[in-house]
Amino acid sequence: MQIGCNYWASHAGTRMWEVWDENIVRKDLKRLAETGCELLRVFPNWRDFQPIEIHYTHGGAFRDVSMKGVRLPDTLCGHAGVDEVMLRRFRKLTEIAEENGLKLVVSLVTGWMSGSYYTPPALEKLNPLTDPLAQKWQIRFVRCLVRELKDCPAIQMWELGNECNCMGKAADKSGAWIWSYLISSAIRLEDRSRPVASGMHGLMPNDQFPSVWEPHEWSIQDQGELCDLMTAHPYPHSPSKAAARVDPHNSMRTAFQATVEMLYYADIAGRPGAVEEIGTFSPSYCAETEKAQFICNSLYNAWAHGAKNFLWWCGFDQRHLKFPPYEWSAWERELGLFDPEFNPKPVAGVMKAFHEFKRALPFDQLPPFRRDAVCIVTRAQKFDDSLTNSWSAFLLAKQNHFDLRFSYVADELPEAPLYLLPGLNGADGIYGYEFNTLLEKVRNGATLYLSLNDGALAPFEEVFGVEAVGREMRTAPAEVEMNGERFLLPSPYRLSLRNIHAEILAHETDGNPVFVRASYGKGMVYLLTLPLELDLGARPGAFHKQNEPRWRDFYKLLSEEVVSKRLVHTDNPFVTLTEHPDQEGGCWVVAVNNTPVSLPMEFHVADAWRIETADEEEIPPFSGRILKLRLRFV
Repeated sequence: MQIGCNYWASHAGTRMWEVWDENIVRKDLKRLAETGCELLRVFPNWRDFQPIEIHYTHGGAFRDVSMKGVRLPDTLCGHAGVDEVMLRRFRKLTEIAEENGLKLVVSLVTGWMSGSYYTPPALEKLNPLTDPLAQKWQIRFVRCLVRELKDCPAIQMWELGNECNCMGKAADKSGAWIWSYLISSAIRLEDRSRPVASGMHGLMPNDQFPSVWEPHEWSIQDQGELCDLMTAHPYPHSPSKAAARVDPHNSMRTAFQATVEMLYYADIAGRPGAVEEIGTFSPSYCAETEKAQFICNSLYNAWAHGAKNFLWWCGFDQRHLKFPPYEWSAWERELGLFDPEFNPKPVAGVMKAFHEFKRALPFDQLPPFRRDAVCIVTRAQKFDDSLTNSWSAFLLAKQNHFDLRFSYVADELPEAPLYLLPGLNGADGIYGYEFNTLLEKVRNGATLYLSLNDGALAPFEEVFGVEAVGREMRTAPAEVEMNGERFLLPSPYRLSLRNIHAEILAHETDGNPVFVRASYGKGMVYLLTLPLELDLGARPGAFHKQNEPRWRDFYKLLSEEVVSKRLVHTDNPFVTLTEHPDQEGGCWVVAVNNTPVSLPMEFHVADAWRIETADEEEIPPFSGRILKLRLRFV
């Protein structure tokens, strides 16, 4: 995993290209490299690099195109409307990056940034995602930049642009695909040697939204088809994600936000994933010390779960800049690794320490982590609910010390011993043939867990061993008893069940079963008639407060078999473990402490294995350790 940040020049922010200062850029990049940054994401501001104007005559007829009031020069760059002065400045940036050992991700169509639009004058009134004229000039722009800069060794990757799905509204899913195809094809037409990243955020699976919900044009699978790397922008306390606003920054839920979003995109797309932007929006949300703890926790979790890149937003504070967007939004002012006086913040210290930690390891890349289960993302979920269900399921799995992958219900179902289907909603959340495919896995020995929101299922009784007596609206949360503990779970409906041949694991205080287990073929099924995962997504402290009910117990029973096959165990639900088998027959284990206190390195190791390397006795707060396991007789 490469670490680094997004970069705008410290003196000018988004105006760095028009008020270019090579000396400042040189000092900036030297500071960032000394802080442990390995990778920068950089932005050729579209308005500055392609400053075209279109002139019209009588009746609005097209007359001519100019650049800064001058006819386009008769050059390759001129025909593309690209300012060669800006190109020279960008090339200089790449040279300075190379001098400092920094690699670059070039976010090509930077027409949206930090809450402001940066489109060329000629295209300001057009929708850049749908208008043919805007599309034509974007293609010319992208081809020109890639052609002219592809010889720069510091450039590691191209990117469609920065959050281009914010530049306008796509006509529909096909329209979003077409725009992405045009830009990715323009890149590859000029350079097929480098990967192409998406740069998008706020994506959802292909057919997630039937007509009953709002349409959503930007698809995870479409971006995976057209790009080589999926990009998550997981800001805690983001207004677009309900679960991101529930707990403080220094909590287990928040520390896993980046990891979950990255894996959600990567797994469903079938591509690697990166944490491309992360930060804490405002000092009124989180102070610098706590910010450093948050980033340390997030770094170790993302690294352990296979993130390719991890980039802070951004290199330098921008509170001294007195122009939009920095004047508009408090979120944009204090997100740097350095303050305006160029003092490194505690976050910068964390980045440097993690860089040194990685350098000391005996390998360049951590081997992929072992996964024990599949979490199936279903249809008919609202935008926020889909990620919330997946996030809660992921955390419940981690607290029971197993790992899962995400799979969309319409895609090919991966082989696994355990399948989780959280928060089923609607009559078409899972189609009949998809459910039958899943049940075939169970008949052959797999375990299935399913929780209901407003979902409908068929078949039902023959699978779960219970009969639905009736369904009615609830007026109060369900009071549930399980293992002598009481849980309160809101639910839109009460489903009254009559037991046929199931084992009742939990029931309401009046005896109505809500959590049952039944055998099905060679396998086992678990049914929870309450939307556990969705409720936990809105429940403060559900995953880090010691006095909360043991919500993880709902997953404990169904995961005992897969957990028993893990090599390392811990009794602490707030210490998370990932297992990384290597090619020599050993296994690396990353242990992360997701709490504010140091915890002892106390693990149970499978009989045939031993811990070969573990120099430390404790795991620091919000940090991690790595262990090496070997077979005892090797």
